[in-house]
Amino acid sequence: MSATRARAARALAGVAVLGVFGGGLSAGALIHPEREHAALVASSFGEPGLASFDSGGAPPVVTPVAEPPAPPSAAPPAASADVPPAAAPSRPVHVTQAPVSTPTERIAAALARIAYPWQQLGYRIVFEGPVPGMAGRTSPRSMGTIEIYVRPDETVDMLAHVIAHEIGHAVDLTYGNDQRRSVWLQLRGVSPRPWFTCSMCEDFSTPAGDFAETFAYWQLHDFSRSLLAPPPTVDQLAQLSPLFGSP
Repeated sequence: MSATRARAARALAGVAVLGVFGGGLSAGALIHPEREHAALVASSFGEPGLASFDSGGAPPVVTPVAEPPAPPSAAPPAASADVPPAAAPSRPVHVTQAPVSTPTERIAAALARIAYPWQQLGYRIVFEGPVPGMAGRTSPRSMGTIEIYVRPDETVDMLAHVIAHEIGHAVDLTYGNDQRRSVWLQLRGVSPRPWFTCSMCEDFSTPAGDFAETFAYWQLHDFSRSLLAPPPTVDQLAQLSPLFGSP
């Protein structure tokens, strides 16, 4: 009987040890949940984080996800020689580059295509993961933030256009006023109408969206998604581009 009791005691002790060990694993998972969260955050975009680029009264402007229109048959116009050199694009846009795969590489390649000195606007550009239905967002000047929502399958060409579009909004919010906007509408052949759309609304059919799309077209010589007016001609760009600079 004593031998039987000894074996039973050892068995109970083994169960107790397993129970303590299992309890320790459970406690560890509860005490350090941030480790699992960090792993999920890192894997959601493939990298621990994206870049934020500092630049040193209107509603937020949102750019929806939209594919570019079919490319025009003729070569897009170049920036006018009358445009101040600091603002005019000074490098070719479509150049042969090594393939880029990570979000950070695509962001760097897209930013390299923007010749405009956007840092002087007092805005910073923050790149984040994808947001359904949204490509970018520009806050009022008092907040000074441009948010770009980078999709995993977004090309450098499209990313550069979205960035340029949002910088165009920042230009408008920094330098724009009623007089300059009235001149813009006249040059674009558009009748007077509210400049901005509602907060957090699509803007391609508004003057503000036309301004931003034309700015992107001027910088990248690619396409325009404006629903208000067609892409400007070379002569029109020569008249419009001064409105992209400070008064």
